[in-house]
Amino acid sequence: MNYDLFVKSILDYIENRVAEEITPEDAAQAAGFSVSHFRAVFRDTTGETLSRYITYRRLCHAASELMRTGRPIVDIAMTYGFGSHDVFIRAFKRMFGETPSNFRMNRRKMSSTLIVPGVFGPTVFGMEERRMRLDNRNFEEMDAGTLYGVVPRVSYFNQEIELTPFIACLKACLAYMGQEVSYARLLCGSGTAFRLMWNPKYWDGGNVDILCMSKDPTEPLRRAFKAAGREYDLLSKPGKAGHNMVESAPEGIPRIKTGMKEEFLELVKGEIDSGRPLIGFGIIGPPEACIIAGYREGGETLIGWNFFQEMPEFASVVGKEPCGYFNRKGWYEHPETIALMAIGEEVPMTDEREFLKDVLGYALKTMETERVNDHAGGFAAYEAWAEALSRESEFPKDAQLPMLLERQMCHGDAMTMVGEGRWYAQLFLEQEADKFPELQGDLKAASQLFRQEHKVVTDMGLLIGGMGMGEKQARNLARPEVRREIVGMIRQCAQWDKEASEHIKKAVSLL
Repeated sequence: MNYDLFVKSILDYIENRVAEEITPEDAAQAAGFSVSHFRAVFRDTTGETLSRYITYRRLCHAASELMRTGRPIVDIAMTYGFGSHDVFIRAFKRMFGETPSNFRMNRRKMSSTLIVPGVFGPTVFGMEERRMRLDNRNFEEMDAGTLYGVVPRVSYFNQEIELTPFIACLKACLAYMGQEVSYARLLCGSGTAFRLMWNPKYWDGGNVDILCMSKDPTEPLRRAFKAAGREYDLLSKPGKAGHNMVESAPEGIPRIKTGMKEEFLELVKGEIDSGRPLIGFGIIGPPEACIIAGYREGGETLIGWNFFQEMPEFASVVGKEPCGYFNRKGWYEHPETIALMAIGEEVPMTDEREFLKDVLGYALKTMETERVNDHAGGFAAYEAWAEALSRESEFPKDAQLPMLLERQMCHGDAMTMVGEGRWYAQLFLEQEADKFPELQGDLKAASQLFRQEHKVVTDMGLLIGGMGMGEKQARNLARPEVRREIVGMIRQCAQWDKEASEHIKKAVSLL
């Protein structure tokens, strides 16, 4: 009997549940075998006992967490089923030759290994040769692939606050591919850290979408890739939104094109089968970015991380993998799905002085452009935001909760743009000031103003009961005295933004 598909399915089953208790009985049932037959087949086809293989995969995932996160070692040990800290240390040292603490301190290199065709998982660099006897098997019947374990999760609820989906997804994908680029560099390089958008015509839940911040919606995307020193390919759907991405891009950028469904499926399969995650726009909920880390049924079902995957309003169309990934069938037909981006090869980085000059120049453009299509931008967006909160007619005493939640959502998105953006802007400017002593005065002055804006946004959140978007915050925002105080804070932030822009102009003149 040919056990190729048995091998693939069981190794996929284990990788997808590596942080769960996996019993021989459960694995045998998944394979459709008796326990005794299952054990024999697994050992004969892989050269490993089931228990040793599971321990090895758990240790590889634990090693990945040691490198990617600051979680306590004992917590990582418990996550991967080791009964105590001491048991974990002994097992880790036997496998990798050093204790977990030394492994983390020495910054050992992790890599992604092909477990069987279509299934990737983390391994310690140099351990790739610890392979099972599977290399010459025939897996042509398989039509699925997944990248497990080392694609960092993106979420609004992560411990590390990263709230701009595209930037968070790009950072996570690059980390999986072995390139560490800071969130601050990507956020500022894209111009996103300096934005504020507000639609003065209606309460617009799309204000926060970075595709709205420039007349060319791909510009912040392209700039983020430039900040990372990476090539890319962007494939958009036919239709208004996707067509606009292609038509608005400057001439001479061949990596942006429109394609039909077949081309989308081929792009997904080609990238995942090569061990590379993609970025999708849409897939679940609004057209925000998400990570695509796997596929099934020729690409009809996608697997990965999405900021909206846990939200109950999408529960009817979204499934969940045991490892936490979403799975989504019918993603291409979802009206908010507009594009995919593939991450290309590394390219030479721009000289840091030229990079900083370009970033600061685009920051000024972003801060000073008063209108982008239907949205007020920059300084004008602060006033449009303040005016919207000042209109008593928008907050009638008998307002229904959905109306108030809509207002709170837009207000919360504006707080996010300023609060998160200016926080990372001040971090970036502080770092750059240390590289260029002649710019320190102006860069640090602008940084301090951005830090003050972040503090005021935090105070806005306290006024309404926190940064959440629930009933409590919505009803507090409806109170006239609260909104009057917030309007004053918004206008103070606008003034600090203007002062910061003057310091940035002076820095640019010196570059």
